[in-house]
Amino acid sequence: MNALGKKDTINVLIQSGGGDVFAANAIKTALETNSAKITGTIIGLCASAATIVLTACDVRRIANNGLLMAHNPKVTLYGAYESKELSKLAEVTDKVKQSIINAYMQILNKTEEEVTQLMDDESWYVGQEAIDAGFCNELIAGESFQNNALGDHKNFMVNGKNYNFTNYIEAVVPDNIRKKVLNLSRTPQKEEGAFFNTSNQKGNENMGDFNNQTATPATPTAPATPAIVDVVQLRNAYPEFCNAIAEEAVKAERERLKAIDAVAKGIPDDVLNKAKYDEPMSAQDLAYAQMVANNAAGQQTMTNVVDDLKNSGAGEVGSVPNVGNDTTGQKKEEKEAKVHGFANALKGDKRRGTK
Repeated sequence: MNALGKKDTINVLIQSGGGDVFAANAIKTALETNSAKITGTIIGLCASAATIVLTACDVRRIANNGLLMAHNPKVTLYGAYESKELSKLAEVTDKVKQSIINAYMQILNKTEEEVTQLMDDESWYVGQEAIDAGFCNELIAGESFQNNALGDHKNFMVNGKNYNFTNYIEAVVPDNIRKKVLNLSRTPQKEEGAFFNTSNQKGNENMGDFNNQTATPATPTAPATPAIVDVVQLRNAYPEFCNAIAEEAVKAERERLKAIDAVAKGIPDDVLNKAKYDEPMSAQDLAYAQMVANNAAGQQTMTNVVDDLKNSGAGEVGSVPNVGNDTTGQKKEEKEAKVHGFANALKGDKRRGTK
């Protein structure tokens, strides 16, 4: 509102299924405290909290097939609550309802009991019905929006801008109300599907841009982000995101090096440097690789011991002096068995170590 500066007239185009009551009250107050003449036009649907904004308008216009709906405020709950908390919530909800009643009574020629009843009934009004009830005071003469959100087509023109409300409207409007609007929409048009604001004030170009929505209204789609083709563009477009990724990467690398240092004992320096920098691997992978290497080295050591015993002839040495003992009769298999027995004894000797 401040950005508009001083204006004689402010036009409010309403296409909303409602939302936050407190936000609607804030918008209402901002409009009412502005010195401009406020003209509100229901271009499709004005429901729930959106009707609060309408009450701030000096002129309240609606098309022949425009829709207005008033009902009681509702609260969505998640979690677990005690009975006293629920009782308090009911009390607060009643206070919110009273604030809406107060807003309605500014424009409706009804008693508080009558306003309360129409909210309890969840009342729907189409075109002239909204005027008869007092919510609107001007019917857009001779015009209904044949191509609006409830018609057979999806698009609706305002100020030469094309809007699509189909998915949004169909999610909230009862079938009987939709059929009534469709019948009104078949009225011949001066310019089919078009309503042009003849003032100098334009509505938000994003208003009603609910394409690709299937349920409740959402924030209008933001302009498409240009395609990012390199790291520089990514960093420029999302600096905080990139910095967060870099910090996580640095932290992970520090943890990896710290873990390697914890298992470094007994591992050659060249192997450690290779695992840390040249061919990075985790501490778990490094420890497993070293275990495999140690196992292979141990097997080779035992093979060398067996070969040395064979070549030295130690396998032919008996347990008693070889006095007159003829070993020529020993079989090859017996000699090899003695060698392997010695080798196995070496394996079991804990005093021997293998590097």
